[in-house]
Amino acid sequence: MAIVKSKQLLTVGDAKTSKGELLGYKTHILYMIPYTQNSKKINLCPHASAGCAAACLVGSGKGGVFSNVIQGRQNKTEYFLAERVEFLNQLVTEITKAIKKQKGKDTPVFRLNGTADIRYEKFKIFEGKNIFELFPEVQFYDYTKNYLRFDQNLPKNYDLTFSRSETNHDKAMEILKKGYNVAMVFDEVPTEYEGYEVINGDEHDLRFLDKKGVIVGLKYKKLTAKGSDNNAAFDSGFAIRTKNQ
Repeated sequence: MAIVKSKQLLTVGDAKTSKGELLGYKTHILYMIPYTQNSKKINLCPHASAGCAAACLVGSGKGGVFSNVIQGRQNKTEYFLAERVEFLNQLVTEITKAIKKQKGKDTPVFRLNGTADIRYEKFKIFEGKNIFELFPEVQFYDYTKNYLRFDQNLPKNYDLTFSRSETNHDKAMEILKKGYNVAMVFDEVPTEYEGYEVINGDEHDLRFLDKKGVIVGLKYKKLTAKGSDNNAAFDSGFAIRTKNQ
């Protein structure tokens, strides 16, 4: 497969992250194609459940409607898999430029896993440092379903929120007990669930600003791709029904 190298990896100003600008932050987010939807069939979301894969946000919003958006994300994915070193070096360059561009403006923050679950902390880029260590004064954040990451010493400037699915509910509750935050998808976001406070995670995407030891409630986002089944997420248990209960 011919590799089309992306001129721009990071995206700004989308509906998911633009709310943070009201709080003085500008999120730069990297969207790729998740799961095994690539030419090498490498799973970029190795801990994803079947329900998660079926309800993935890659199929919502512009990613579910516009072919050029889908193709752009596909190109980034293939680029990452085929030319890892060059991809990471370009990412470093873009982050450097974004920091310079935002000087005196909104604080730049970065989310590298917009629609994937890649352990960027394991990639050494320069002098044995990963991308978070190369920018120690910059805030990075992500969601993850990889519970093993919460047993590791992550960079201090990398905030992770665990993401619950129909297959990891018990792990999610364990992680909550340890004082970390867990994102859960609901039909209607409650204020309390299974004894834990639920905050509205749709007010903004800046998870590093959240109080700790709470559930980050996210309202289910309908898939817009042709033929999508928006009941599947609830039928599988990936999303939680609270309405009329």
